[in-house]
Amino acid sequence: MTQIAPSSGTIGSRGAVGYALASALVCLVLGGWLSGCAPAPGTDVAPDIRPVRDATADLEEIPVPDGRWRPHRLAACQEDVDVPAVVEKYLGICSQYYRDGSGSDGMIEMEMGLAAGHRHSLMLLTLGQLYLMAGQGMPELLPVEGPAADVGDWSRNKVRLLGRARALLVEAAALRPDDAAVDYLLADVARAGGNMATAAAAVAAGMTKCTGGRSFAILWQYQQLDNHPPRYLGGPPPEFPQAALNKGIGGEVVLDVLLSPAGEVRQVAVVASPAASLTREAATSLRLGGFEAARVGKYPIWSWLRVTTAFNLAEE
Repeated sequence: MTQIAPSSGTIGSRGAVGYALASALVCLVLGGWLSGCAPAPGTDVAPDIRPVRDATADLEEIPVPDGRWRPHRLAACQEDVDVPAVVEKYLGICSQYYRDGSGSDGMIEMEMGLAAGHRHSLMLLTLGQLYLMAGQGMPELLPVEGPAADVGDWSRNKVRLLGRARALLVEAAALRPDDAAVDYLLADVARAGGNMATAAAAVAAGMTKCTGGRSFAILWQYQQLDNHPPRYLGGPPPEFPQAALNKGIGGEVVLDVLLSPAGEVRQVAVVASPAASLTREAATSLRLGGFEAARVGKYPIWSWLRVTTAFNLAEE
């Protein structure tokens, strides 16, 4: 028999699983919370905006240690270990100016650094983001010097600011083609300019790439972003295996699920389980379900979510 109790967040089993005196009740506990029972739910794209991963392949990542949910940095992602001291100096100066309310002065310093040949991807990304924010209407970031200096007319300023942002971010993408932060900012630039098709393409490309690291720390630093956990959207409940039911085998299956920025289940790792057959059913149910990816602000990221599926035998 099937039991569903939406108010408690439980999801019932399906199929012929019951005896006359017993029934199987299956619950999903996602990231420390009981799940709900809701069902799962025209412009040329620049050549620098392209996916890089096979969305159909399972990964073999090492789960991040314990936690309700955990952001994940893919093992294949390049770390930011090659940041010269002079680049760190410019990043620090710009950050300090921004915290002091003089972000436009920081932008001028960064432009001077680029002119001196320090065209590191983190400098390009930082400055590109600041020009974007200026183009979105932050007056304190409107520069009085440089290639997009104030010309006294907002409509012209906006075009110049967004154009400068895009040029810097395209250059950053050439240096770090696997960095989702660059694509997400390019999407913001396109969106601010009213180009929704290119924005959507850039977001889709970013969802196949690396999240986390210094570039995402820069997004968080300048935009003051909040972290949002992944969310289960619902799906088919797992079946209670008849063989396990016959033997009176039940209990909790605890799985770590690796979710892509597109909300895809890309890996399932077993934390604890009373039987392999229960593990298979729990994992199958999750793969057939729907998830909303974790986010830093509005930017989707890779993450692990710990899910507990309880196969309980209850006397009637």
